[in-house]
Amino acid sequence: MLSSLSSTGNDPSQPYVLAVASHKGGTGRTTAALALAWCWGQSGLQTLLVDADPVPAARLVATGPDGRCPWPNVRILPTLPKSGESMPRADLIVVDCPPLTEPGARQVLRRADGVLLTTQTELLALRTTPSATYALQVAQAERPNLELVGMIVAAFDVLDPLHNEMLAQLRSLSGELLLEPVIPLRPELREWPLWPGSDVPGGPGRQAYQDLAKTVYRRLGVRVRS
Repeated sequence: MLSSLSSTGNDPSQPYVLAVASHKGGTGRTTAALALAWCWGQSGLQTLLVDADPVPAARLVATGPDGRCPWPNVRILPTLPKSGESMPRADLIVVDCPPLTEPGARQVLRRADGVLLTTQTELLALRTTPSATYALQVAQAERPNLELVGMIVAAFDVLDPLHNEMLAQLRSLSGELLLEPVIPLRPELREWPLWPGSDVPGGPGRQAYQDLAKTVYRRLGVRVRS
C-alpha cells in the first residue's frame, strides 16, 4: 500500500492536490486524470477525483448507474473547496482542471500543489504548449509552492513517423519533465467513456497508465508523510 502525500503549502496535514491540466482541449487530460485516480485507488491510496471542468466528462465516466464511483478507494467531487476551507480527507487529490486558457483553471491552480500537463505528439501541441507554461508562471506568482511535476504524452502512435518526430522534439525541449512511458493510441481508451463506471480498459493503455502512475508517485515521494 502506498503512503499518503502531504501538501507543499502551509499545512502539511492537508493532502497533496495534483491538477491534471492542458493548454487546450483534446489532449487526453480527462482520460489521464481518470486513469491515474483509478490506478492510485487500486494501489490503496484514498484518492479524491475532482471534476473541475465545466464539461463534467470525468464524472460521467467514473460514476455508475447509481451515481456513485465504483472504483476502490476513489471518491468524486464536482469542485475544490474554496480558499481558506480545509480539503476533504484523502491521501491524494487529483483534479481534472479546465484548460489553462480558461478562467476556471486559475481557481484550481490557487489550491493545487502540483501540475501535470497533458499533450499529444502533434505540431499544434508544440506551438501552444508555451501558453500553458506562461499560465503556470502567472499562477506561481500567486502560489510560489506550485510546481510543474511533469508532462504526459497521450495518444502516441508508434507507427506514425510524424508522431515519432514530434515525440523526439518534445523530449528535446522538455528533458526530464517529459514523463515515461508515453501513453499509446489505443481504441479501448478512446471508447472507455461508452462504459460509465467501468475500470480502465485492459491492454497496453492500462499498463502504460499503471507504469506512469508509479513514475508520478515517485516524483511526489519526497512529500510522503511518515
